Amino acid sequence: MGKTMVGQYAAVAEALRRDITSGALAPGAWLPSEAQVMQIYGVSRYGAREAIKRLTGEGLIIVVDGKGSYVRARHDRAAHADLRGLRRETDAYGRVRYRDAEAEHWHPSEDPGRYRTTATMDLALSLGVPEHTPVFVYDRLLTHEDTPTPTLADGAGTPRRMIHRLYLPVSTCTGIPALTQDPFRTPDQLYTLLAEAGRELRWIEHVRATIPTPDDTTTLHIPTGLPVLITRRVGTDPDARPIAMEETRRSAENTQLSYLQTPTTE
Repeated sequence: MGKTMVGQYAAVAEALRRDITSGALAPGAWLPSEAQVMQIYGVSRYGAREAIKRLTGEGLIIVVDGKGSYVRARHDRAAHADLRGLRRETDAYGRVRYRDAEAEHWHPSEDPGRYRTTATMDLALSLGVPEHTPVFVYDRLLTHEDTPTPTLADGAGTPRRMIHRLYLPVSTCTGIPALTQDPFRTPDQLYTLLAEAGRELRWIEHVRATIPTPDDTTTLHIPTGLPVLITRRVGTDPDARPIAMEETRRSAENTQLSYLQTPTTE
């Protein structure tokens, strides 16, 4: 064809992109196979692969290993709206209880991991403690109770997954017998125990979307080219001393996080 390699796959990507945006290739439709792309557009195997890779990176298509690529569905509204937040309740005996807004919808899919480690630089910066600080980790894989999310063009899918990790500095357990005996707790249990011990709690939450790690891609069933949504809720005392941090990871595909907000004077 007399074109450079870059020119080859750029032209193919543009042609397929035009078919997708015009609706000629509808959401869920399979793209031509690699061999068909080579034949239709007269390009090399490299050119066909690079064109598919570019469209995947743009979020226009999803690649399914061993099957091919299909057009990613577009939505004006997210299909999944996950409500984030904590509820503070007082029972009939005047005892304070905390409830995570997501807890009633996400359920463990396997036995949790329980281990002790030291804070890496990234974890230390997020948690607000010195690097190498000893921390307990309660690591869970959760699945959502809603309808499975389609992951293939034929509509087949699996329940949504979320990784939830609770990082608890060893120092937080000091003076609280229940935590000294068993530091591996759910957020509801941890915050309730801290409240019973007279600890005053505050939180700040950070949210970001990023490229998933290979482990996240496998564990969360995230298709190639789609981001992972990470939240980090950091609990502190009134003097900003760190108490604990929750981290969640879930596919950002067609998902939004919702927050109830109350005006503050701070």
